[in-house]
Amino acid sequence: MSLRAELVGGSAGMPAFAVLLPAGWEATDASFTSMRPRLDAVLDQFPVANRAIMRARVEEMMATARADASRAEIVRVFAPASVAPEDFVPVSLVASWLRAPGGGSLQDVGSGLISTRGATPLDPAGTILRWGADQRSELEGGEVDIAGSGYLIPVPGQPAVGLMFRSQILRGADGAQLPDEAMSAISLLCDGIVASVRWRRG
Repeated sequence: MSLRAELVGGSAGMPAFAVLLPAGWEATDASFTSMRPRLDAVLDQFPVANRAIMRARVEEMMATARADASRAEIVRVFAPASVAPEDFVPVSLVASWLRAPGGGSLQDVGSGLISTRGATPLDPAGTILRWGADQRSELEGGEVDIAGSGYLIPVPGQPAVGLMFRSQILRGADGAQLPDEAMSAISLLCDGIVASVRWRRG
């Protein structure tokens, strides 16, 4: 699998960082404006019988991501947008700044995630926390099963701020289910993207 580095510029006093993305993945703002034409082009290549269903499911995921964006300081949204239909899986990874509430520290936030969400370290050094964030919703009379995880990374020099990622993977809809092997592979891919974050010095 080929990877490319995506540099995300600093904002609002936060440092810049780089993340490795697989081939076909792109970074966009929370509106998905720049990614939209390529995503639509991929969806247009699906068989007519499946196209409307797939588009509706992707729209559900995008709407959820946009709703998250309205409540958070979104940095970037990462998702596959330049891939062949046979390689396309609806998945997104949203990055945002998380500020500890009430003058607390990020360590306090992390302790809360461990006790309430069952968060565990993703990396050997224990600097990245990961927790489950699955959800189910109703869409056009059918149930949509979205798997996902939350991730929290401390921001250097900012004891009260973290970089948070949230993954969303369309696991099932209309009785169709993503195979366990594919689900595991996509989850590991999201883990790997988050673990690749490196802070830019200076």
